[in-house]
Amino acid sequence: MLHRQLRTALEEIFGADYVDEALRRSEYAQLVIHEMPEDFKKTVLGFQRLNYRDEQSAYAQTLDRQLGFALICSLLDNSTREMVADLGLNYL
Repeated sequence: MLHRQLRTALEEIFGADYVDEALRRSEYAQLVIHEMPEDFKKTVLGFQRLNYRDEQSAYAQTLDRQLGFALICSLLDNSTREMVADLGLNYL
């Protein structure tokens, strides 16, 4: 249930097509996280500090596509979440 609610919220923020593409490209998202851990951290912390949907949507519009994919996969894709935990990059 929580996973579905989170996915629905991310679809409202990023768009359903964007979320679907991110999840199809989870291996790419993992590569981005591995190669750009500081940028990933800034992305997560920047998104995390926002409380309102309009702020989150505006933030999503400014993200590099690859970091948006990384953020989405770190929240919704099990293998990416595990990799993030293994790397000690749990910021959420």
